[in-house]
Amino acid sequence: MSDMSERLRRNARITLASAAGVKAGESLLLCTRRTDHRYAPGKAVVRTVTALAEAAVEIGARAAVLDLTEFWGSGQYERGDSLPPACGAMEAADVVINTMDDVSFSRLLGKKDNDDEYLTSRRRWFSLQHHGMEKWKLTAEQVAATRPRTLRLLELLRSCREVRVTAPAGTDFRYEMGPGSTATPILGIIPLYGEVATAPRQGSESGVLMIDGPSQMGVRLATELDRQPLRIEVEGGKAVRWSGDAEQVARLEAFLAVGEPAPYYVDEVGIPTSRVMDNDRYWWSDGTHHLERVHIALGNNLRRESRVHGVRHMDLEVSRPTITLDGTMILQDARMVGPLVE
Repeated sequence: MSDMSERLRRNARITLASAAGVKAGESLLLCTRRTDHRYAPGKAVVRTVTALAEAAVEIGARAAVLDLTEFWGSGQYERGDSLPPACGAMEAADVVINTMDDVSFSRLLGKKDNDDEYLTSRRRWFSLQHHGMEKWKLTAEQVAATRPRTLRLLELLRSCREVRVTAPAGTDFRYEMGPGSTATPILGIIPLYGEVATAPRQGSESGVLMIDGPSQMGVRLATELDRQPLRIEVEGGKAVRWSGDAEQVARLEAFLAVGEPAPYYVDEVGIPTSRVMDNDRYWWSDGTHHLERVHIALGNNLRRESRVHGVRHMDLEVSRPTITLDGTMILQDARMVGPLVE
């Protein structure tokens, strides 16, 4: 067997055991399809799913593969129809892993809602980061450390009053936790990522954001980081002034012009907790969610008490953040310090 396939097998076992917590005797359902995905050709996904199923058998779990190719391709998924036998299998399994990066759990269940309820992994339904899986250099210790670190940060954020974010490019931003805020563990994207997403007490956010990393929604592309950072001033929880590269500013204004309410609000501050650095090389979308950045989202979330994402939601990334909670430093120049390394 080649070195590459041995690495894939090893990464599959670490993903199941250290990220999903699959144990002997448990049932595992792998949801997949044979056709090309957004970030991987179908044949690569088939290899990944096979490796995961074989790893489950090695662990002593009972594994089954749910092939949804024809259901997905028939138009039923896009219409929001559910497939009752698939729903029943998902509900019955101890662990479910969705390997389809362009298919959501909610839509599979026939819901029109987004997938925020599954981001926490509270019910052990996970979305797989399979891009480049045959190349990752994982260790079980690195992957397993993400969950306890995330839960520790969650505890710290829920018990603090003020969060301050600064960064070398000039970011100096504050917001309050406490009543009216939320902190949500993001543990459902495995095995490379982890985060605590905070929704600040609305109206408490203020300061200057210097967006030197990329953004979502095509505003500041990962290929344009040599341009001057976007400068966004926040007062009373809303973006009130902005400047920067003219083209990126025009895209930002186009984003802000759509939505009800208009998406000027600070919806989220996401603090990554993983230190599995392959995440930054293989993150599946737009160059965001790097582990040595923090993302601060503008949007129009009307259900902050139960949601991370509004209908309009755009993460904007700040590089090399220093973060303090009530004056206690937890990140210094993107390095975890203090209570996060205890």
